[in-house]
Amino acid sequence: MTTAQNERVATGGAVRHADAGRTGVWHADWLVAFGPDVDHLGFAGQGRRWRSRMTTLAVARLEGSDIRIAEDQRYVVLFSGLLTNASELDPAATQDDAAALVLGLIASHGADAFGSLRGPFAVLAWDRAEEKLLVGRDQIGLGALFYARSGSEGWLLSASPDVLASQPGVSRDPDAVALSEWLCGWFPAVEDTAYREVKRVPPGHAITLQGAAATVYRYWDPLPDDEDVQWLREEDLDAFEPMLNRAVNRSTQGLSPAVLLSGGVDSISVALAAADLAREAGVEPPLALSLVFPDGESNEESIQAGVARQLGLEQIMVPFEEAAGPQGLLSAAMSQSASWPQPMWNLWSPAYMTLARHAASRGRRVILTGRGGDEWLTISSYLLADQLKRGDVMGAWRLLQMRRRSNNLTRPADVARLLWMTAGRPLASAALDYIAPVAWHQRRRRRLLAERPDWIAADPAIRRAMDDRIDRWIDPARPKGGFYHREGQTAIRHPAISHDMEETQEFGRRLGSRVMHPY
Repeated sequence: MTTAQNERVATGGAVRHADAGRTGVWHADWLVAFGPDVDHLGFAGQGRRWRSRMTTLAVARLEGSDIRIAEDQRYVVLFSGLLTNASELDPAATQDDAAALVLGLIASHGADAFGSLRGPFAVLAWDRAEEKLLVGRDQIGLGALFYARSGSEGWLLSASPDVLASQPGVSRDPDAVALSEWLCGWFPAVEDTAYREVKRVPPGHAITLQGAAATVYRYWDPLPDDEDVQWLREEDLDAFEPMLNRAVNRSTQGLSPAVLLSGGVDSISVALAAADLAREAGVEPPLALSLVFPDGESNEESIQAGVARQLGLEQIMVPFEEAAGPQGLLSAAMSQSASWPQPMWNLWSPAYMTLARHAASRGRRVILTGRGGDEWLTISSYLLADQLKRGDVMGAWRLLQMRRRSNNLTRPADVARLLWMTAGRPLASAALDYIAPVAWHQRRRRRLLAERPDWIAADPAIRRAMDDRIDRWIDPARPKGGFYHREGQTAIRHPAISHDMEETQEFGRRLGSRVMHPY
């Protein structure tokens, strides 16, 4: 297919990019420019361009990308990623139709359409009538999306921060404050990247770009501040298995996947669902991929092998030392991180990269994990603080005993430590905040700042900037929705989640695979 054919495949009234395959795997980093003028950026003659009276939308690097395009008289929609619920929105739809489906939703619901989409996606929708660009990123952050200013009223967007930093007018200077926060373990703000002038679209957020203004807002929030936790009822449990099967089916898109199989119930349940779905669809069973750890407490080899055998799965088991490589895990992580678009979050990535290579060599283009299973299948121990605060001693006792059995806490000192960390200390902090909120907050602030090593951010200006931003890492001592609610929000909103999701997609992308987390 020629470049011209690849960039314009017409179906009905919509124009879209050719199908990137059911996995939505991309092989190039597309680049979008939006604003009054993009000619100075060297977009002339590349990709596609659309003009209105006051603004221009241009997309380049289409060749080899997964961008699909649809347009009507008012909107131009660019879709990158995988719309896993495409067939649920339209039974006749395929991944080819993703942009057209989103176009229809945006025409009817505007930016509210993002909440109806599932899967790893980035959507850019140009509203010609209002001269604005609506930008949305998927709920968890599986699909990467970054943006930078171009001139006074122009904008650049891409799935790669490196691509943006290489454009004219965008500085390649590192964000010294964000990187210093990273080294401290505080984490930068979720929107920050390694580049000072390149920002991330946060997961579950949308941005409206109009002129020089960028309005960022959250479109998806399963735990809003003003709502209580909605606990499952006994009758709700029957819906779990069908929901997990749907999530796994969405993730595989009818392909036979590989599964990163540990000895935990999260990855085991994903492997079970994938095996059942493969059998029903008449496709090859999933391929089990397992790391074998050398020390006894971490070694789950017997469980991993037993699960694969019971499910009838071919299994590749790689000893951890072999997976990490001859140079060792730390050296491998440093070498891998040197070419990564951001500092590496998970130092275990080189070992899992080895497993992903095995999947790619067997032609498995989808890799499933059990990520998120702990959040779905377990209850945070911080519920103890809420229970004791409202006088539910028996409920706290049952939860404590459940935690004791699950975590194999045999020593009374271990149980006491758990009780202090997740109930005693939070309740004591809440009491002190009630008595002297300003003084207690300042003490917590000083204690956090004291943890910063002297060798980090020796420049006084960088230190002051870190000091000014430290408050966002101090959790409210008296959270409005309770301590359990606060922990649930952290599990969704913490920058580490976004970094982790982007990292797994990056190593999958480099091998031509899509890493999916059904939970």
